[in-house]
Amino acid sequence: MLSSSEQLKRTYAMGLLIGGVFLVCGLLLLRQLSSQNERENALYLYDTVNQLQTLVQRQIALDFQTLYGLAVSLGHMSEKEILPTLKEVNDNNAFLRMGLAGRDGRVDLVDISGELRRGVDMSGEAFFQEALAGRAALSGVRGNPFGPGSVIYCAVPVHDRAGGISGVLMAVNSADVFLDILRISLFDNKGLASLIDGQGVYVLRPAAGGVAEGREKDIFDLGPLENMTRERVLENLQKNRRDVFFYTAGGKKHFAAYEPLGVNNWFLFCTVPAAALSLTSNALWLSVCAIIGLALLLAFFLLWRVRSISNQYHGELERMAFLDPLTGIRNINRLKMDAAVLTRRNPDLVFAVWYADIKNFKFYNEMFGYEMGDKELVRIAALLAAGDGPLVRCCRVSADKFAGIRPMSSREEFTRDFQALRKRIEDDTTRFSRAFPLALHVGVYSTDMAHAGEVSFMDMINRANIALRVAKEGSADACVFYSDDMRGLALRQLEIESRMEAALRDDQFKLYFQPKVDIQNGNRIQGAEVLTRWHDDDRPVPPRDFIPLFERNGFIIQLDRHIFSRACAWLHQRLKEGKSALGLAVNVSRLSLMQDDFLLYYSNVKERYGIPDGLLELECTESLALFDDHFREMVLELKKRGFRCSLDDFGAGFSSFNVLKDLPIDVLKLDMLFLRKSRDLARERIVVSNIIAMARELGVRTVAEGVEHAEEVDFLRSRGCNMVQGYVFARPMSEAEFNALLDEARDGVLPLAQAELA
Repeated sequence: MLSSSEQLKRTYAMGLLIGGVFLVCGLLLLRQLSSQNERENALYLYDTVNQLQTLVQRQIALDFQTLYGLAVSLGHMSEKEILPTLKEVNDNNAFLRMGLAGRDGRVDLVDISGELRRGVDMSGEAFFQEALAGRAALSGVRGNPFGPGSVIYCAVPVHDRAGGISGVLMAVNSADVFLDILRISLFDNKGLASLIDGQGVYVLRPAAGGVAEGREKDIFDLGPLENMTRERVLENLQKNRRDVFFYTAGGKKHFAAYEPLGVNNWFLFCTVPAAALSLTSNALWLSVCAIIGLALLLAFFLLWRVRSISNQYHGELERMAFLDPLTGIRNINRLKMDAAVLTRRNPDLVFAVWYADIKNFKFYNEMFGYEMGDKELVRIAALLAAGDGPLVRCCRVSADKFAGIRPMSSREEFTRDFQALRKRIEDDTTRFSRAFPLALHVGVYSTDMAHAGEVSFMDMINRANIALRVAKEGSADACVFYSDDMRGLALRQLEIESRMEAALRDDQFKLYFQPKVDIQNGNRIQGAEVLTRWHDDDRPVPPRDFIPLFERNGFIIQLDRHIFSRACAWLHQRLKEGKSALGLAVNVSRLSLMQDDFLLYYSNVKERYGIPDGLLELECTESLALFDDHFREMVLELKKRGFRCSLDDFGAGFSSFNVLKDLPIDVLKLDMLFLRKSRDLARERIVVSNIIAMARELGVRTVAEGVEHAEEVDFLRSRGCNMVQGYVFARPMSEAEFNALLDEARDGVLPLAQAELA
């Protein structure tokens, strides 16, 4: 039997042994979890650096895209057009100044303020020589020679008509553009981001006031590094590879990561204290103390708790980095990662990379408010995400734009599935506003295209976006697949947009008139519809190319007002010469009608030219009737101010007879081209006859447009249609041709036979 002292000693020994075992286990566990934590922290830091890298690269890519788009136009401009064009383009960008240098390096720079810096010599600059050699180039960070702060030059070659390089288009960006990205809050403002070069020397440092003029000149001054670490970092920088390393500064451990930007041998460099990345280390030391003091069960509980906190923290980081905050579905960064995995693991499958947006969503927001618009986005996102599966992913890109990837057995199968989803979205939306359903349009890039293996995922998204533009430009299909010839169309649209402001300023948009003939009164010309044609001797642009584009980018507002003003000037001159009054119908786009100063502007122009009431008719498309009470009130106010109002394209759109019942319009225009598509002529004529009769009972005059045959004129006359507009009488003609026609027509009569021969 052991004595009490021996039992006490044994108890102490056992306690020391258990405590030692707990301590050793705790230390081993701490070491294992610390290593795992460091690996996870490195991944978290990589994700953060990658996001900042994407922002910096996107900024650089957007700058080059802007310059390339402009360079296409500048190569065909005269010298006197170049500087005004650069000034106008720069007004819509954040460049400090822009200029077009000749091959000798001499350039006139236009400041954003409009000031001109003539004869600046750039011939000795490396970025200029690189652009002159045919490559887009970015300069280093340098002082601003014409003001405070630092700047970065970007440059692209400009090709002449023969395909040679005639000069270099350059733009000057404030270094603050990139500094604002580097200043984005990292890890609760405890992380720092900078730009470094291939030697580790700082290029841009927000913490040092912009340029690398702080106490540390390069990253090796942050803290002592082992020789092997220093050599590894230098080797990776020279070989343009990314990496993570650790250093100690101020007695605290820090993480550092660098990622190549792919330009000027620059790297994005981020540092963050280890404590800011995770709470795991401190919690583990507390866990070790708990193991010793409270026994193994409590220790396991604490370790589980620590692990759950770490998972929660990781989940929060992942949510912020990869989920859309409004809809809760993945964002484009996560889709990019998922798509890379899907295509790598399934090389034998054909994938459809799609890009979609909601047609008319901007107007939906205007009509029902942004809160209702956000609810619709959440609902549509849920419908899209409901189709996610092992090989299917979708995301919200921004605003009303969505994208995704899915395997595709055939284009017909994809189109069929998309149409079913589109119908469901439209049917659900009509519960909120039956007069204004939302329509989803999609562009698709198929990975079975030639050279698809050489195209990055983001390039696939961009090409799907190009196909989406085609789908929204009035294509019969809401689902359009990308083809190589669409790229030329996108460049063509960019070229048109670069010319539109100058074309308006140079009066290249000309008035054209198509007569309206009163077929109930001896075929007399009673008025005309005013149309517009873009006359450029070098590069004429058909209306189908620029009208839909202007309606999308908003330039249609300026064009509408220009054409209306010119039409009033023409009518004023005719009345001033003592000639008979003639009614003019001018088209008004949806965007123009929605402007706050619409009534004020059109009324002021009418009064300035002294146009009598009843001579000006504003033509609105049938779809504008979807504005319900707002549109009705607008029509009533226009009539008070002496305008006549007509509804254009009746029969080509929604064709609701409520339009005739509820709107106090003066004129109804029948789209005969649409009605002519009918397979049954007798039924077609019954429909037309009843529309004309109904309009007559309501006191609304009717105009049939698109009439091409004499027998159609006879039928319309017999049914009481008031006027006809179409090739059967006259095609749209220039201002001079229309004046001559009015002077030659006896008593305003336009013979039918003469028109048909013409």
